[in-house]
Amino acid sequence: MPLPTELCRLPNFRSRFRGAVAPVVAAMAALALAGCSSIGGMFGDDTQKGGTTQYPCPQVGVLQGTDHITLVRGAGTDPRDVMAKAEIGRVTSRCEYNLSDSTITVDIAFDGIAELGPAATSRDLVLDTFVAVTRRYNAFDNKKVYQVPVTFEPGMNRMRFVKTVDGTVIPYGGEADGRIYQILIGFQLTQQQLDYNRTVPYTPIR
Repeated sequence: MPLPTELCRLPNFRSRFRGAVAPVVAAMAALALAGCSSIGGMFGDDTQKGGTTQYPCPQVGVLQGTDHITLVRGAGTDPRDVMAKAEIGRVTSRCEYNLSDSTITVDIAFDGIAELGPAATSRDLVLDTFVAVTRRYNAFDNKKVYQVPVTFEPGMNRMRFVKTVDGTVIPYGGEADGRIYQILIGFQLTQQQLDYNRTVPYTPIR
């Protein structure tokens, strides 16, 4: 069965926050400007840039309900129990077809922002994120978890971050191409964190 469309925002290229810091913009722009161009010949000569009608790239976006995370102390029933929270902003991607072995290589980048809460006990934060490949007519095909370290500079309670995930390889063949895939990203949530996201109204970080 296909993944329910209400679970997905595909694609999600708009930032939730304003006044993006230059390094974040530069990192995201570098991947965006590269777009679907050849990735430096790293896959050899028998390749074809994606993003065309003949060689479409998979859709990439954020899995709804996993676009933000709130780390709390105890049950987290009081706003003063919040240790930190974070949210994913923009997502961009590019792909390349390897014609010799019938695979598609996808590079992904996403940015976000994190904020310390009143119950914070450390200025170092590690966020678990995931990249999951889904097929149109199946459930999750592949999923990997990636850590995003965030260190808050002295006097700063908000920090922006960028994560790149290069080299996600997926097969294609026959009439199947990049259009049969969706690649979803999000925070890797525990059941408690997922329940928290579903029941506690979220105020975006400004």
